[in-house]
Amino acid sequence: MDTSRRSFLVGAASGFSVLMLAACTDQDPPRPTPTPTGGVDNAVPAPLASVRTSWGTDPFSRGSSSFLPVGSSPAQRVVLAEPLQNRVFFAGEATSLEHPNTVRGAQESGARAAAELDLVADEDERVIVVGAGIAGATAARRLADAGYQVQVVEARDRTGGRIVTVRPEEWPIPLQLGAAWVPDSETNALLEQLTLLGIRTVAAVEPPLALAGSGEPVDLAIGSTSVADAVELAAEAPADLSLTSALIETGAAESDDWSVIDAYLAGRIEAVLGAEAAEVSAWYGLEEVPEAPTSRFVLGNFQSLVDDALEGVDVAFDTPVTSISYDGEGVSLRLASGESVNADRVVVAVPLGVLKGEGLAFEPALPFERRAAIAEIGVGVQDVVWLLFDEPFWETDAVLWNLTGEDVDVPTWVNLEPLSGSPVLGGLIIGDNAQRLGELSEEELIAAALASLRPFLDFVPGS
Repeated sequence: MDTSRRSFLVGAASGFSVLMLAACTDQDPPRPTPTPTGGVDNAVPAPLASVRTSWGTDPFSRGSSSFLPVGSSPAQRVVLAEPLQNRVFFAGEATSLEHPNTVRGAQESGARAAAELDLVADEDERVIVVGAGIAGATAARRLADAGYQVQVVEARDRTGGRIVTVRPEEWPIPLQLGAAWVPDSETNALLEQLTLLGIRTVAAVEPPLALAGSGEPVDLAIGSTSVADAVELAAEAPADLSLTSALIETGAAESDDWSVIDAYLAGRIEAVLGAEAAEVSAWYGLEEVPEAPTSRFVLGNFQSLVDDALEGVDVAFDTPVTSISYDGEGVSLRLASGESVNADRVVVAVPLGVLKGEGLAFEPALPFERRAAIAEIGVGVQDVVWLLFDEPFWETDAVLWNLTGEDVDVPTWVNLEPLSGSPVLGGLIIGDNAQRLGELSEEELIAAALASLRPFLDFVPGS
């Protein structure tokens, strides 16, 4: 599966080709970072170790996933998925109409792009797949099995894209730095795949726990009802509203329950979309938030799902592409190194954030309708800070935690202790908050995270 850039270019010189994910840069993807030595001035004990991500500043993703902001609609996803002159095909969760913002949607988009290409291509054509995430890996697997000459080109030094599993030496369990959840459903083919590959998942069966700053439990059902009322009001409005604006129109923002509603937004909607309620379309945005089925957390090596799909397929790592030229005869790709390579067709499986940036150009320029779709679909950010403790300081088996209060830095947490037996907590950092906290030092971020955990130190179930 591993091919060096030099080896790939030798193949390209003889008529084969390549492509990438984003602009040339030396910035690394999310990596484990050590916890500063010494304690933190907080009643919550200092963690033994920490790992943080920064997807918003990662040049090969420029965000975590897509969502529909005010004024956009699912129609833009349809436009984004359309091939160009039957030479350039697009895959990725942002092109999925059925399951956007999910691993399942990315997988299905890769299969769709491969099927579209197969309808118009001749046997044994040369095809480049840009991006070794799950969308690109799925497309590559289908095309290779169909007999095409397939080359995957990846700007990073690894596979997986936004599926990243790490196991730092001091940690008792693997950590998911990107996608981590799959729906628990009899019809979920992805869950079936994970089971067949021996990738461990565990059901989160306990209901979420929501606390006020005082440590008192609150009922998030109030938030669900309020949001439903806001969406109903927005449906009658002459123009689209943000979810926050719709809540203001219903009077919810002025009610005594606003802090509870805000916690519901953070844990149930913003954590899923990676975007704040003030950005999300009240007309269409919530249609892409799944109803709350039982979910399973991936405790095994999620990234091996991608590696399995790429088994036997050539992958050129560390090979960014800066531009894609296309016409009725084929495609030509310009690499960040300055070389050019040619192919018959290409599947572009890069994140939407990369398409929005200036690192990957198209010649001729993408049609206006396509550029409008790229501009109008939003890109959310879902960062996480994982904390390993010596022992649990909390007394709940709830896996999902939510906090009320607008001044809470990290309002949503994942408790892995009941799933794995290890005292590990993950704080979800969303949207603009991710950018703000992402500028903090490691020590400052941990202090903010521990301050947000203070109510769970005081909480006693049944009290």
